[in-house]
Amino acid sequence: MRAEWQAHIDELLQTYQEKRRQIQEMQSRLETIEASAEAADGMVRVKVDRQGRLTSLEFDPRVSRKLGSEELAEAVMEASRKAQADVAEQMRAAMQGLAPEGASGEGGGFDLAKLLPERPDDIEAVRARLGIQPK
Repeated sequence: MRAEWQAHIDELLQTYQEKRRQIQEMQSRLETIEASAEAADGMVRVKVDRQGRLTSLEFDPRVSRKLGSEELAEAVMEASRKAQADVAEQMRAAMQGLAPEGASGEGGGFDLAKLLPERPDDIEAVRARLGIQPK
């Protein structure tokens, strides 16, 4: 094999390995995302996981004296929406610059490591995924 080809392959492989490492780190960060939010002047507190699922719900002990059932329900929904919006923003921020177009990460089920397989057998596909222009 010609030396310049080998050098190009080595450079491509190094870039590939670095991108794969970055994607694995991003995947780890995405798995730990959660958010908390409050509503009704702190009377309702919620926590949601990376998929926006409610994992914690707390009421101030005075909530029953201050809020009726409809107001309480609306406060829970408001806090949940705030926390879910925070999670979505954290996901977008964590994925910025590494995720391909259309990979929002919402729902937490997107495995970014699958974008770059363990063995870069198809050099042209790898080059395209990494955004490397042919020399």
